[in-house]
Amino acid sequence: MSGFRLVGLGLAYFCGTGRVCWMSQMYDYEGMEAELYDQLDELSDFEDLSFYQWFVDLVDGPILDLGCGTGRILLPFAEDGKEVVGLDGSQTMLDLCASRLESAGATAELVRGDMRDFDLGDRRFGSILVPGFSVQMLLEDVELEACFDCCRKHLREDGQLIVSTHMPWEMIWDGRESCPMEERKRVDLPEIGEQLVAFQAWQIDTHKQRLVLKNRFERWDAAGDLVSSETKEMTIRWHLPHEMMVRLGEAGFSDVSVYGDFDFEPPEPDSESLVYLARI
Repeated sequence: MSGFRLVGLGLAYFCGTGRVCWMSQMYDYEGMEAELYDQLDELSDFEDLSFYQWFVDLVDGPILDLGCGTGRILLPFAEDGKEVVGLDGSQTMLDLCASRLESAGATAELVRGDMRDFDLGDRRFGSILVPGFSVQMLLEDVELEACFDCCRKHLREDGQLIVSTHMPWEMIWDGRESCPMEERKRVDLPEIGEQLVAFQAWQIDTHKQRLVLKNRFERWDAAGDLVSSETKEMTIRWHLPHEMMVRLGEAGFSDVSVYGDFDFEPPEPDSESLVYLARI
């Protein structure tokens, strides 16, 4: 990519001054967070799969799922016999995805990589999906630029890029700058006599459009004893439609549409999900 290169173990880019600047390390899902992801993550609350399926069916060619995680979106396409490649930065998540594929008797190619700097050779895709709002873990404009440049490079001329983002209205409208740890989700696992609980605290900066999430995961046994726990912190950035459309345009996408809440309609002012469909 013009302006970017791998240096040592990190991703660097050239600043306007000619200096080499470093991008942050990508967030890595591991430990309990990865192990319990499918049970405790709230992405399953979004009815987004049919949205992706409808658009993918319009364009021939293989599918690239960026930030594929444990395969929530990738697996149904693989089960349908489509050619799918999943890329993720977490080896733990890729291992869980591989296990799900094996259990389902489906196949897909899984690649560990950085969505800001990946090279799959001369392969070109009909559809590239960035589901699960994972693009919001790219905190700087230059990181978005790097990701979209990579996507543009790996798309066929008639291909499409679909990127989902989330507006944290719950926190924005809350009126507070931070919130202490609160329970977000509780799941009973009667077959093994355990209970899983997810807690979350947050801190928001509406000026910088940053949201810091502190997530705690707990596993309790049938006797009410805490078996294990883990606390992790991540930062995400939200984007307004004009910001995303500018970045996509700068990456070479001239036909960009935006949808709200996976409803095939333009977004409303309070839409929680903003989905961008970009073509060359």
